[in-house]
Amino acid sequence: MRSLLELEAFAAIAENLQAYATSISQSDTITLIIPSSPEGAVSSAFLEAALLDSEIPYRRRFSPRSASPPYIEVKDGDALDKPTTHQPNQFVITPLFATGVRGHDGVAHRGVLSTVAQAAALAELISPDGKKSRSLRPWLLAGNWWAGALDQGYDPVYSALRDHLHQEGSVRVVPIPEIENPDMTGLKQIDLEIEASTRETWSALDVGAKANALSTLVLPQVLSEKPSTARLEELVWHRIKLADSESDLHTRMVAARAMWDGTPKAASVLIDSILSKAV
Repeated sequence: MRSLLELEAFAAIAENLQAYATSISQSDTITLIIPSSPEGAVSSAFLEAALLDSEIPYRRRFSPRSASPPYIEVKDGDALDKPTTHQPNQFVITPLFATGVRGHDGVAHRGVLSTVAQAAALAELISPDGKKSRSLRPWLLAGNWWAGALDQGYDPVYSALRDHLHQEGSVRVVPIPEIENPDMTGLKQIDLEIEASTRETWSALDVGAKANALSTLVLPQVLSEKPSTARLEELVWHRIKLADSESDLHTRMVAARAMWDGTPKAASVLIDSILSKAV
């Protein structure tokens, strides 16, 4: 598992996260204050997994809530240009603008670094070899996937995170015919019988035939207004296949959103489900 801090997207907060992790590891107990949103739930799942791996007691609380230090507070909302200044033992995680990748000319392509990805990086520092933390690794894409950047166009931070997971071996990035029972709710114009037939014959096709089969399969969806081209590419050509399953992350993220109704109780159930791999 390669450190997320190798990515330029984390450059502005790497020192803060390392300081957080050191302080947290020395704490007797810590409080997590999280929003009752899907992003808050997945962020909390990463932090809880690391704390469980490290045998650090913690309390889960939903915002708005005050707590005595030490605590970690996750906040939804608009992305900030730079990290907030933190007080001792009071750690706040907010969405941040960050450089995802750089073009051939060296120009930075910026996007939003979600609270989920930041929580995953902090979890990695708290428990570098933790089994629970490692098993959640692919979920660090959830925050960017659920945000709106992919609906507007290219999300350089999502791409950088996806490629990092692929390069370290945490996931495989495959076309949709290589996924068993993929969720198709974002691909309503695709004929399900053709999709099933394509999957059945996929392994026997050569590279050219595979390209033609995918083009034929996806053409009705391309001609529709939604999803965006960037999101369509991820759903069809860049499906995230999990290392421990025939399933894919996109399908599990749909299941996770379906469990959420806006209440803290639903968010708590979602956290427990992710931690127990029930999602």
